[in-house]
Amino acid sequence: NVFLLGFISAKTESVVVLLCREPCLNVNALKDMNWDLSQWCPLIDDRCFLQWLVKIPSEQEQLRARQISAQQINKVEELWKTNPDASFEDLEKPGVDDEPQPVALKYEDAYQYQNVFAPLIKLEADYDKMMKESQSKDNVTVRWDIGLNKKRIAYFVFPKEDNELRLVPGDELRLRYSGDAAHPVWQAVGHVIKLTAQEEVALELRASQGVPIDVNHGFSVDFVWKSTSFDRMQGAMKTFAVDETSVSGYIYHHLLGHEVEVQMVRNTLPRRFGAPGLPELNASQVFAVKSVLQKPISLIQGPPGTGKTVTSAAIVYHMAKQGQGQVLVCAPSNVAVDQLAEKISTTGLKVVRLCAKSREAVSSPVEHLTLHYQVRHLDTSEKSELHKLQQLKDEQGELSSSDEKKYKALKRATEREISQSADVICCTCVGAGDPRLANFRFRQVLIDESTQATEPECLIPLVLGVKQVVLVGDHCQLGPVIMCKKAARAGLAQSLFERLVLLGVKPIRLQVQYRMHPCLSEFPSNSFYEGTLQNGVTINERQSSGIDFPWPVPNRPMFFYV
Repeated sequence: NVFLLGFISAKTESVVVLLCREPCLNVNALKDMNWDLSQWCPLIDDRCFLQWLVKIPSEQEQLRARQISAQQINKVEELWKTNPDASFEDLEKPGVDDEPQPVALKYEDAYQYQNVFAPLIKLEADYDKMMKESQSKDNVTVRWDIGLNKKRIAYFVFPKEDNELRLVPGDELRLRYSGDAAHPVWQAVGHVIKLTAQEEVALELRASQGVPIDVNHGFSVDFVWKSTSFDRMQGAMKTFAVDETSVSGYIYHHLLGHEVEVQMVRNTLPRRFGAPGLPELNASQVFAVKSVLQKPISLIQGPPGTGKTVTSAAIVYHMAKQGQGQVLVCAPSNVAVDQLAEKISTTGLKVVRLCAKSREAVSSPVEHLTLHYQVRHLDTSEKSELHKLQQLKDEQGELSSSDEKKYKALKRATEREISQSADVICCTCVGAGDPRLANFRFRQVLIDESTQATEPECLIPLVLGVKQVVLVGDHCQLGPVIMCKKAARAGLAQSLFERLVLLGVKPIRLQVQYRMHPCLSEFPSNSFYEGTLQNGVTINERQSSGIDFPWPVPNRPMFFYV
């Protein structure tokens, strides 16, 4: 990728070294060479290659060149992802430009809805699979360690390419060794438990048998693609279509964009709208909580720093106190779910945070709320049997088949017991499709960061019997990440929140921001929120004193750096 390439003049003037910005500039081995890495300059200047590297073609040569449009360039680059040998001639072939049916605003019924969204999820899944499986690396150097749970951990550097992919904890990788005179061919699957600051990946292996721990070089790493999240989206749409009890009639028609009479939820409203352990709510937050409790479908728009999480936690607190059963709280990302679980837990409600099995080894700020932690630390007499088996499993790595059966049954029963005794269950949107929640029903669901989820993703937590749904987000901020351009163009990048706004559902907007210097909130307020954003912090609370910095305008804490 020429846009990442640059050069450094070596100490002997007649030589230049070409190297990329990422990751080469940061590789420690290079720092010992006698090059001055701070002198690195890109190969491209003012949209041209440097003169000494590539000569500008003569006029005659330019006349001979083929004229191609930016659109053709984009299309052929897209083709290269699946077929590296594609040429411009391939753009003429039939079927290259077939665009899938775009999403609609309204749908006849859930079957039509499913027929539109299913192909888009399939496109995204295929693209994701292709991208991830092309990520194999050879000649990887591994250092070995052993975890507290006695499992083998392999540490290695998985260099970041310039493409869209980055590893996250919970991802599955396969580590392979092709064998040598002293070692048989070996491979094992594990999952990423952490990524160190030095771009090192910590991979916890599933099985500890036969690991070649005396070998450090010559390993290969492959990405193991998992279809779980896409399968669950498809499953939710199917449920939405075939199961009449999946959502209430009102919500069913509303989501499909049908005309419905406005409904109110009959519930006694609390006297005060704040919740124990949370900061006092401001007027717009109180209004939001009060409105939401009375409606079957609500949207809350929270501009940056307006206290979305606190407001959400207050809503969940009051819902849980209404005695309508457990409240399900979701968000597309694990970080957001953890934040919310923490806030809701401070109100004194009993919270269970359900994690994907592949993320149980990943450290989390709400470890004590997670289901797997609570299962391990439940102290009752009949659980001592489970503890014994767990200990045996940790020490030996595996159990006899009869013990394994007993262990699984006990563990499942314990998980169920803990989950059922919770007031609130928190998980990601995709996590709501976990088999451990299969027989649960949730009448009340709140989805935070809902504008960063695709619509089918949002549906997963909703088809478990919802009668009252709250979507929190901000469609003026980042939307969902869609890897496949075709699916994005067809509308997979539009969140359910946005479509409901287009259908005329008025979002309740939080009005006071507590995050930034009033100077900084002025631009987003005027550009995105019709000037309605008020400041909950004064200029004095956002002064950095004692920092010697030459602000171009002394009392305005921003400037554009060219």
